[in-house]
Amino acid sequence: MITLNRFSYHPEGTLGVMHLPDCDQPLYSVERPWLDNEPWKSCIPEGEYDLEWRKSPKFGWCYEVLDVINRTNILIHAANYPKNVSGCIGLGMGLLGDRIAVSKSRDAMGFFHDLTEGKPWRLSIVNAPYAALRSL
Repeated sequence: MITLNRFSYHPEGTLGVMHLPDCDQPLYSVERPWLDNEPWKSCIPEGEYDLEWRKSPKFGWCYEVLDVINRTNILIHAANYPKNVSGCIGLGMGLLGDRIAVSKSRDAMGFFHDLTEGKPWRLSIVNAPYAALRSL
């Protein structure tokens, strides 16, 4: 199970921290703001989804988030800002402190793909307001 803990639902976009099994390195996510699950404009609802490895004409090999109600073609791909995704999930190695964005997205996608190896996975998305705080 891959977990995406969303910690910021901002009018400009949604931020989260992703945890992979047996991995201490978190990845950060950037999505569109919550707009009632409107296709191409909103992040997807919290819940559990299957991930399938597929080839996108634009992004190459990446994961598609399956069975999202009233939505299709939701991918996990390289993106730094909410404007870079159309209802998809972008990953980064860190957060940009002065805006709703993630850093080093291409590095994060390489790391993510190395760990997931194109296998089928399950993704759990939850609201976790304190997920970005590091424990001491």
